[in-house]
Amino acid sequence: MKTLNTIIKSALVAAVSVFALASCEYDPYEHDITLPAEKLSLDASKEAVVMTEETLQQTAIEFTWTPAREVSDEYLVTYTTKLDVVGNNFGSTTAIVHEEEEGVYSRSFTVEQINAWFAERWKLPVNQDFILEFRVTVEFTGGPEFQAPEVRTVRVKVSPIHIDIFAADKVYIDGTSTEGAEEIFKTVENDQKYAWYGTLAAGTLSFPVEYDGAKYFIHPKASGESFVPGQVFDVTMNENEQVLKIPAAGKYRIIIDMKEKTAQIYDEATDLKPFVATFRPNGADANPETSIEVTNLWAYGGGTGWGVRDLQCKISAADPQILTYEGSFNGGVKFCISKSFTVGGTSYNQNNSYCFTNPLKEDGTRQNLTLAADKESPLYGSASGEARNSYYGMPSGNRLYIFNLREMTIIAKSL
Repeated sequence: MKTLNTIIKSALVAAVSVFALASCEYDPYEHDITLPAEKLSLDASKEAVVMTEETLQQTAIEFTWTPAREVSDEYLVTYTTKLDVVGNNFGSTTAIVHEEEEGVYSRSFTVEQINAWFAERWKLPVNQDFILEFRVTVEFTGGPEFQAPEVRTVRVKVSPIHIDIFAADKVYIDGTSTEGAEEIFKTVENDQKYAWYGTLAAGTLSFPVEYDGAKYFIHPKASGESFVPGQVFDVTMNENEQVLKIPAAGKYRIIIDMKEKTAQIYDEATDLKPFVATFRPNGADANPETSIEVTNLWAYGGGTGWGVRDLQCKISAADPQILTYEGSFNGGVKFCISKSFTVGGTSYNQNNSYCFTNPLKEDGTRQNLTLAADKESPLYGSASGEARNSYYGMPSGNRLYIFNLREMTIIAKSL
């Protein structure tokens, strides 16, 4: 006769045995609800798209899909499509979303649409390829049981409309001719020109550009690595690096004109030279002739209280005949090329020197004119008594004065 404890123990053993057997035979992960077969498929009309200005009104890409699986009429079936750039994860501010109408199984986009979103919505770097992704999501709602959605995504590579960029946040010179990338700067006198003057080694030279967070290169439109020293050549700007060969070590002057899309590279033999004034002190024929290279100016006249002001002009990297000065004058002045100099053993001062001032009258006699602000006006240079006694009235206030001795002009720019 079995005792109560024996009966209990036997029951527990049997229960454990049944549970163990059940555990070996049934795995809920392997015997979960069977998902219905999905029917949705999605295709793109092209694997890659190249957009151009000539095709703006044309269809860039068309996406087509098949219907999802059939369900009973108890369910509401909705098709939602989204277009975005890979990496945005179909964000709320970046995705182009459509709730498709019943029976619609395609969605197309024109070149014009994608081009607009490229710049305004997605804010992508210009001229850089990107990848679009298009997603179709089919959802089933309202029925008695949960129905898993069907989702398909396809990707397409896109080359944007090429933009001929000519703008820069920073411009550099780089290559084996330099000791490393070196920034070159806008000239004070022209913010459309970048200029550099210095020593290069024999080797290669390139012009990297930083603009709007992307890297580009300025290089000749024509193929090849050579250039003619001193001659203007057309340039372009894109993502492709192209080097120029610097044939020999020496001093070089580089000018890049962003407005004209041109460049010049001067070597020592072709380089621009400073202005040289050749004159006789006081303009007197009896005095011996002398020549002075102009690298600075000294202002003198009522505008300086009849004291000599050393302007300590800055010389443009683009042209040694362009001098600049920032400051103000309180009246008329002339601009002397020297404060003191000696010719034939005789010493002279600014009153005997060659100077720049306003043009003389038609009969060659002196006159005083007023320089208009922000307007390019003519300069006249001479050591004659009539020139030395003519004074340009200066506009009021602190200004940037640009003396272009090559073109013989002056301008007082507002700051």
